[in-house]
Amino acid sequence: MKDINVYDNFLAASHMDTIYGFLQNAYYRIGWSDTQQPHHNIFPNLHSKFTPEGVKSLNILNPILEKLKDTPITKDNYKKCIINLTKPLDVNFIHTHPYDEIVALYYCNPTWDVEWGGETLFYAENRKDIRFANPYTPNRLIIFNGDISHTIKPQNLLGPSYRFSISLFFDKKVINKDPKWQIVK
Repeated sequence: MKDINVYDNFLAASHMDTIYGFLQNAYYRIGWSDTQQPHHNIFPNLHSKFTPEGVKSLNILNPILEKLKDTPITKDNYKKCIINLTKPLDVNFIHTHPYDEIVALYYCNPTWDVEWGGETLFYAENRKDIRFANPYTPNRLIIFNGDISHTIKPQNLLGPSYRFSISLFFDKKVINKDPKWQIVK
């Protein structure tokens, strides 16, 4: 696996629409789920943490694991799922995730024009040079190493009010032996 992998047309249209409907009715919390940096709390965003049952209901874990089939990552490496809901003019910070995490990032909005913004930027180690800019593309999955510095660029005011993405995190070490994580196809 390269350190950033992009997959277009990831899910069937009906599956994508079901997920989008689910996300519109999810419970969102104010704040950041992946950082405790004090200055980040000045500009809190909205997120939702999903339980194992919630992840099962989205039926997204197995398709992601299919993309990871040539790696050592399995359902036993699954760590958590976070839904990010961003709005125009939100401030997002450059950040990383622990070195031992693999992140699967899914873009959920069914329609999105490139002019609306909302890109995910991946930075070089100096956090100044952009290494890879990924436009927010409906039904796209990006799998990357969590230690790559990245951020979300906010969408502009002319586009949709809400930009949804799902992030699933996998630990490179096996962590889940609990039977509740048994994934049913």
